[in-house]
Amino acid sequence: MGRFITVISLCVMLAVCGGPAVNGTQTSTDAMLEKASGPAALVEIEQKGNVTVRAIRGWGRLPERFIRLGQELRRDSGFDLLAADRALLWEWISLADTGDGKLAAAREGLVELLGFMERGDYLDWQPIATVVEAETGSPLRQGGKRWIHGQPSLDDPAAVHPAENSEAVTLFAGEMMPEWLPYQADGGKFEGFATIGNGLMSIKVEAGHSWGRTGIRSESAMVEYPRGRQEAIRLTALFEPQATSDAIISLVPSSAKTDDEWRYHHVRVGMHLDKDEGPTTLTLWIARKTVMTREISGPLERFDLLLRPDDVVLVTDGKGKTLLQGVLPEEDTPPEGYRLYALTGSTSVRRGKPLRMALRSIQRVQEPFTAQFAPDSLPDGNQQITLFEQGVLGHLWVPTAGRGSVFATNASLDDGELMVDVPAGGHWGKVGIYSPGALVWLDRFSSGGEAAVTFEFDSARTTGFVVALSPLYNLVGNDPSRPHLWAQWHANEDGSAGRSMLFIKPDFPKTAWEGETSAAAPDSVTLRISPEGVLVEGLGAPQERFPWQVAMPNMGFRVYVFSHAEKAGSPVRMVLRRIQLDRQMGVEPPTPETAEKVEPLEVTPLFAGQLGELWEPYAVRGASFEEHGRFANSRLVAEVPEGKHSWRKVGIVSKTPVFEFNERILRTSYAVRLKCDPAGTSGVQAVFRSSKSADMEKGADVLASFVRHDTGRHAGRYVLSLSGENAIYRNWQRTVDATWVEQHWDGELEILFGNGWVETGIAGGPRVRGTELRTGKGWSYHMSVTTLPATPLGTARLTLANITGQWIAPDGMTAGERWQLVDDEDFDAGAFLDELAGELPGE
Repeated sequence: MGRFITVISLCVMLAVCGGPAVNGTQTSTDAMLEKASGPAALVEIEQKGNVTVRAIRGWGRLPERFIRLGQELRRDSGFDLLAADRALLWEWISLADTGDGKLAAAREGLVELLGFMERGDYLDWQPIATVVEAETGSPLRQGGKRWIHGQPSLDDPAAVHPAENSEAVTLFAGEMMPEWLPYQADGGKFEGFATIGNGLMSIKVEAGHSWGRTGIRSESAMVEYPRGRQEAIRLTALFEPQATSDAIISLVPSSAKTDDEWRYHHVRVGMHLDKDEGPTTLTLWIARKTVMTREISGPLERFDLLLRPDDVVLVTDGKGKTLLQGVLPEEDTPPEGYRLYALTGSTSVRRGKPLRMALRSIQRVQEPFTAQFAPDSLPDGNQQITLFEQGVLGHLWVPTAGRGSVFATNASLDDGELMVDVPAGGHWGKVGIYSPGALVWLDRFSSGGEAAVTFEFDSARTTGFVVALSPLYNLVGNDPSRPHLWAQWHANEDGSAGRSMLFIKPDFPKTAWEGETSAAAPDSVTLRISPEGVLVEGLGAPQERFPWQVAMPNMGFRVYVFSHAEKAGSPVRMVLRRIQLDRQMGVEPPTPETAEKVEPLEVTPLFAGQLGELWEPYAVRGASFEEHGRFANSRLVAEVPEGKHSWRKVGIVSKTPVFEFNERILRTSYAVRLKCDPAGTSGVQAVFRSSKSADMEKGADVLASFVRHDTGRHAGRYVLSLSGENAIYRNWQRTVDATWVEQHWDGELEILFGNGWVETGIAGGPRVRGTELRTGKGWSYHMSVTTLPATPLGTARLTLANITGQWIAPDGMTAGERWQLVDDEDFDAGAFLDELAGELPGE
């Protein structure tokens, strides 16, 4: 009865209560018929009935008050608000009304959020005259009602439940169904140890049976990994905790042998009694590697294994709290799917000890999953991207800890946050996370453009931190490489005040700014990068832009956040809740033009489809030019099949340097352009080296590549890469959808050399710039161009038509300036003086 009263009261409330507009959205009026007009991805999710709070948040349409509500629910009650859809919000409000104390305090906020979602205020709406103007499937609203054109109205509470494909499927219900077979290995014995019936599988392994692995496995695939899809897969296992000491849920490719679950598993979750007297641990393994383990209070009644389309693997409890997390390796997931194993088994510590497991059920459910923009995506407008939230590291982040600290000991990712607590004696107490790859890209970095990274902290539980950006990679545990932007805050040890410092290297030898603050940590700090310089907000620094020489177009930056004590050896705490990236696109810069009647700079042919005097055939690592390369129709054609040797490559290499930089590189940049036939090219690699070598890639000064991936995590995408000398530190890459490439790429890969920096990219597509590279006045390069496989033993194709080089004309270049940029053999001193005299102002 209470649920019925709640639904009726909410229907009345939502019908009469309006809500504020968010991000330019409009609240509907009684008279106006409206059609949802964007964002396109959210409209598509709306049409499928899969809208969750997480989807709204991912597109920057969730008001701040609801973000705070989610943080409070997570912290105080363990509920995951981001996972909620409208149906779950109805259920939670009903529970609050029937006495659930954990939800009662949040009821008002939940009702407001439900109204926001029911009205569709997270969408953009445009008025239309009649429904005839709307396509079938368009979200519509009018007079407090909302519906999908051609489907039932969404104002009916029954219509807001999850889509049909998200209903739970019971895979095991305590009975030996035909889909299941006994499993025993390593001392296990199904007959005699296991009983199944009356809704329970009970296994009791006697002492002295080694690992004692005993349980059941599915006869065929039961789980298909959802890589690249719009839904995640959740497996829920229910146990009798009092009758369970050790329990394992495991996914094994259905093509693998069935007799060794441990050897062939891809994903494995184990709940184990470590010692007879405890404690109980929960462990996630991926491909036989221990990814994460933690102590728990005792055997759980329920744990869930969540497989996300982005290859993130989460283990949660019944309330959605993340207990363990990991990431699948980049290799392909099995297209045939996974067999499911449920068993008991020992750890090495208790090998040969008695084991118990009582399993009630296993369920599988599909959950909506909204992939947001990838940080390396090429935007066609402004973007808002959540980089870190709910304590999930995913692909973007790895833990880091400096000298004297250990991440597993001093940090946790519980309760949807990164919590660091380093006691006294931990040196500087540097514990946190950093991104091995660049997450911040300066696209359309022109007037009005900006990239801003915001770090949100729990100020009451934070006493010191550093947030930083650097274009270079560094090893785990090391400080951000230079050049870097380093913003630091710490509370004084006596609690009287705090201190902020800003370091910008190499532009400022010491601090760019420092000052005293209050003793309370800031709630958030934002690092802003624009063509005018860098601005730091939240530390008390002046509202002015500081110069940073690596703030250049198309540069990519790694992101760091870690705790930092006031003094070496002092204790320090930090709680990080969220990191958000906001990208503001600048105006499209005009195409550089020379002054009137000034000719562009000459294009120098470097390769024209034949070897000539400059080039010779080239093959490395087991490849052969005679077998895999040829010249046809004034083109280099190379085709390397799968082979036994890793990274076989075929192409051409220059006998002598192809170009040398003089003082012109201090005034402008130099472009090398490779023209390929897209239909005959799966990948291309250009290597520049100061001296010729049998393997040009080893010790390369600059290396640029563009290659299509058909397998693994980047399947269906091209990867654009740039690296340089000591490439572990100097490397950058971005990906782009293969369909876009096939529709737009003209086959040209450009490598642009500047003074200390290099950039590579394709016209209209992604570009990557790197710094601290071996380029500048006095550098000369031998060059090789080869095929490039996407995987070590993979196939590769390249059809190369030509290579050209050209100095880039500065915008507004005059005739006199042009003479200063031509090759020495083309320089005419007399003509230069005449042009220079003509450009001098008259008397």
